[in-house]
Amino acid sequence: MKRRQFLSAGAAATAAACLPSRLFANSIEEYTNVAPTRSVVPVVGDGKWVWKDPPKDQTGYLEPRPYELKVGIELQGRGNATAIKATTPAPVQLPEQEIVRATIDKVGCLADFRRLTPEAGQLMLAAPALGKGQTIGAVATIRMTLHKEYHAHEKDKFPQAQPRIPKDFAKAYLYDSPGIQTRADAVQDLAKKVGGQIDHPWDKAKAYYEWVWENIRKREGPYTSVIAAIRDRIGDCEEHAAVFTALCRVSGIPARLVWVPNHNWAEFALVDESGKRHWIPAHTSCYSWFGWTGAHEMVLQKGDSIELPEKRKPQRLMEDWMQWSGTRPEAKWFAELRPLPPE
Repeated sequence: MKRRQFLSAGAAATAAACLPSRLFANSIEEYTNVAPTRSVVPVVGDGKWVWKDPPKDQTGYLEPRPYELKVGIELQGRGNATAIKATTPAPVQLPEQEIVRATIDKVGCLADFRRLTPEAGQLMLAAPALGKGQTIGAVATIRMTLHKEYHAHEKDKFPQAQPRIPKDFAKAYLYDSPGIQTRADAVQDLAKKVGGQIDHPWDKAKAYYEWVWENIRKREGPYTSVIAAIRDRIGDCEEHAAVFTALCRVSGIPARLVWVPNHNWAEFALVDESGKRHWIPAHTSCYSWFGWTGAHEMVLQKGDSIELPEKRKPQRLMEDWMQWSGTRPEAKWFAELRPLPPE
């Protein structure tokens, strides 16, 4: 399956977002743009592979389907450039996403995978120099198996009194992150209004999920913020998931964004009676799944505050990135995902 063209916002942003900003020294420049892997659509067929209802007799990571992803970076010299680095998002091993095999073909550069968090990674390219007319690049071929997810999560599985949240876990999933504000009055007030009289964390999360579905109208466009989405009652899938995430966090329920190509949802975390923590899906737009996932979706990133070595501030969602000194290379990022026949 060929990838779609860049998202309409992303295509327009390529020129605008390429305005260089200075890093480290005056001779080093960088730019970012919307990653092409955002536009890969891994759901197969006309919907027959999408669950309308969860299965009645199975639980776990179900219906494995094999895929092959090719994701790459190509840089062409328009003049002399040095100290070149470039990255693009690359999927990592997750319970619902098995990486069977991953290789990198490279021309004129070094390239490798870089794991940023347990749930986020990149393909990274580096070269000391690039001359006018010279082309360098790296293409990763990733064989993976994707699963749907159903664990029969229900309220009774989780105690109302949840255990104390570890400090590092709370730091990652309980407070502010880029574009997801939890301390703003509008967010605090809404959390109290919708969930303040509800005792059980499962019921609180379900109430926030339903509020997002019922109150935030769908409108495609660049991401705004949680505050803007609550104020205007408008947003894309990212605003929907981010508002849900913020409301959960205000109420002491860890939550995070899940980024798949061309779409977002959220997960919230609860500890069961045996002391095991579960990340529970909440699809706040497109599909109304709460507690399960009924499609084969390639996950590009989980979490919404990613520390990148080249950036001074955490990033909500990873994008393509390039750094150079001298004449800016012509950059091309590309991705193609195709289903494979069952083994």
